[in-house]
Amino acid sequence: MSPAAQTRRVQRVAERWPVVHLESEIPDVTSVTVDGLVQHPRVLSLRDLVALDGGEHVLDLHCVWGWSKLRVRWTGVPLAAVLAITGLDCGGDPYVIVSSASGTYSSCLPLRDAARGILAWARDGSLLPDEHGGPLRYLAPVEYWAYKGVKWANRVTVVDRFCAGFWESRLPDPVGRIPEEVELP
Repeated sequence: MSPAAQTRRVQRVAERWPVVHLESEIPDVTSVTVDGLVQHPRVLSLRDLVALDGGEHVLDLHCVWGWSKLRVRWTGVPLAAVLAITGLDCGGDPYVIVSSASGTYSSCLPLRDAARGILAWARDGSLLPDEHGGPLRYLAPVEYWAYKGVKWANRVTVVDRFCAGFWESRLPDPVGRIPEEVELP
């Protein structure tokens, strides 16, 4: 057996949605603050986000703990649309930090990738349950592990350098891209 085959990890399809978080209480989210290196910092209510009319996005979700959910229908708005109304005020290679209302979780991605993520308020046609990040969850692009997403998202901050978040500072791979040796379902 080749060394690559020996290190290959296979994701399993989860039948139920695992609940993975450390909070003893689910935080309340009523708005999202967009700040940092933007021209017009804004506080957007959930109603403001819905009015941006992002639509439905079908995405797979892959957890670094070995499970995946396939072809999940998320309703939300691309982060690019949110950033567009604030106007970027940065050069170089900026990053975006998405933070949780709990104060526990945050995630940092290069702007070009973060903008392809989604701020979602519904899953499979129903409002997102609190235990799964409702009312607002950030979903990173599909080539990233789910830990790059953020439940109970309430802040989006554009910065000029990478700032490790909760999982990024605890896992061996702060970048969070799904490696080629992982066999996805």
